[in-house]
Amino acid sequence: MQHVAIIGLGGIGRYHLSCYRKLPDIQVVAVADIRADEIKKDESLRELFVTPWKQVRWYDTCNDLLAREDVDFVDIGLPTDVHKEAAITYLNAGVPVLCEKPMALSLADCDAMIAASQQNRAALMIAQCIRFWPEYQYLKDMKTSGAAGRLLSLQMWRGGSTPGWNSSHWMMDPARSGGAILDLHIHDIDFCQYLLGLPKRVYAQGGCAKGAARGYDYVLTNLDYGDDTQVSAASHWADLPMPFIARYEARFERAFIRMDPTQSHTLAVYRSDSNDPEYPEMPGLDAYASEIAYFGACVRTKQAPERCMPLEARNSVAIIMAAKASIESSAPVPMNHYAL
Repeated sequence: MQHVAIIGLGGIGRYHLSCYRKLPDIQVVAVADIRADEIKKDESLRELFVTPWKQVRWYDTCNDLLAREDVDFVDIGLPTDVHKEAAITYLNAGVPVLCEKPMALSLADCDAMIAASQQNRAALMIAQCIRFWPEYQYLKDMKTSGAAGRLLSLQMWRGGSTPGWNSSHWMMDPARSGGAILDLHIHDIDFCQYLLGLPKRVYAQGGCAKGAARGYDYVLTNLDYGDDTQVSAASHWADLPMPFIARYEARFERAFIRMDPTQSHTLAVYRSDSNDPEYPEMPGLDAYASEIAYFGACVRTKQAPERCMPLEARNSVAIIMAAKASIESSAPVPMNHYAL
């Protein structure tokens, strides 16, 4: 049995906590959160823990938990602006770290996290959940197998209500979250890297619907891979009560894949040798539980998390930085100025 501490029990931390109930070999035994005294009064949390409620240990700070707990790894769900500080605290102590995306607000912070992981030989993985999403993994497998020929075109779309748009939620402060262009857009940008590697150039357009102080909240990024493959991703946060939707369309030489959760069949595959579409069945384990289980297995077997390497997470942030530079210059930006 692996023992885990959750660092930051906000929205994503709470969802991760619910995922551990699906993983019988990993158990959350402790929580660190500056609101610990308030949070542990929430009766609804009790049913999310497998550990008996009275045995869960609560701490106000990362350092307090580090000084008193011996855990197999920590799961960081803090705001993005403190990812670096929290991750390095544990990595420097040799504790493996699963950290929520995006990796950090700057490439310097990403590099510092990677250096701490390498110097202390402590595993680090950024939780890019789309790499574990069944419908996206289906696309990855199709591309890798070559069964449908070459990928010709990929368009991705993601959007919904701005998190906490009717409150003072930290996500609305780009100095803390990076805004939609980093926090939201990085999902599809990272998947494009997972699927195709680093682009040669980035050309992006975007804007700040609520003013510069809110950051870029709508963006369209075109990724140039140096051939005729068309790759684009669009993301939106809107201060409106609208549902969240993520979808993609991928055209291969001999197949077309459409992923759209608003349809009766989320995934539809059309092939040149068939008149009828296919509706592949997807496995039941959700992406968040899958990524946690994967990292737990890496820690247990002392293997580097190759499916979601820190350098790739860093370079996904680099693509976002190139997209911002492209928006500001109204011109394509070479990736070799940003990526490692």
